[in-house]
Amino acid sequence: MSRNKLLPGGALVLLVFALLTPSGAKGIDYENLRNPIYAFRDWSIKDSCVAEKDGTFYIYFSAFYSDRGGMRCHISGVKTPDFKNFSEPLLLWNGEEGNWDGMCSPNISQIGDTYYLTYNSWGEDDNHPNQLFFARSKDLENWEKDLPLASNLTAGKRSIDAAIIFHNNKYYLVWKEFQTPMMAVGEGLGPEGWKRLGTVPGGWFENGEFINIDGKWFLLATERSHLPMLRAIRDDGNADDDWLNLGKFQRLKIPQQKFNTIEKANCAFLSDRRDQDGYFYLLFSGRNQGFGHEGDAYFKLGISRSKDLVKWESAGRNRK
Repeated sequence: MSRNKLLPGGALVLLVFALLTPSGAKGIDYENLRNPIYAFRDWSIKDSCVAEKDGTFYIYFSAFYSDRGGMRCHISGVKTPDFKNFSEPLLLWNGEEGNWDGMCSPNISQIGDTYYLTYNSWGEDDNHPNQLFFARSKDLENWEKDLPLASNLTAGKRSIDAAIIFHNNKYYLVWKEFQTPMMAVGEGLGPEGWKRLGTVPGGWFENGEFINIDGKWFLLATERSHLPMLRAIRDDGNADDDWLNLGKFQRLKIPQQKFNTIEKANCAFLSDRRDQDGYFYLLFSGRNQGFGHEGDAYFKLGISRSKDLVKWESAGRNRK
């Protein structure tokens, strides 16, 4: 469930989607979950994010599988009432309409009564470099998709892994340009009107996510070892320069299980459910087969939880 709060300065902002249920509803039966919580056919599942509406959780992700003569990435999604029983895929966006090889790396936000997925095209065509897009929906099932995002900054440059927030009446965007994490600010969503703030300091990362914890903004991202790290925005975010002033890295140490022996917790998504059951929750992708990019074919979806972002518990009674 998304939550709107007034932070210092009076800015109405979205807190990143937590794994919440409506007031009085049954919570997550975590003790009876077991990792991996989701796998489908021969798909490889990466880049997950989650939102809740009317007691149903909607999970969106990158789905790698063979299509149009080769391995391609698609954006897909499923819904579940309990993280045990999942629907058939709600959508499959493959980029074919825009002459792209695929679509990849969704991240979710809610602004007002509208949900937004940000994502990018997929493939390695130097003559058609990946670009950023967004989609919008009122109900998490019917989407207006493939809307260009920040094209005035990204045209002709490989751009992936977009995430947005709305704070202090502005939109902030983090993404990866070629191999460099970048930050920008804009007055509205769309292809034009974005101002580049600069390179995010601290080195390489991907799969950024903004999350507000106890009134303070953080950036979750995947670092070079393909593990999740958390960094605080040092100030309140009301000045544009605040978004380039980040604290030290805090790595989230997710337990190893049978399904994630090679990559423990790639492309993770963090949610705060402490006001419901006292826990943070992390969706992530793990694999136990393949090496290098060959391993991209073997990811499955896992979940872990923590009370303090330091000690993490694997899902289910069997923790191994």
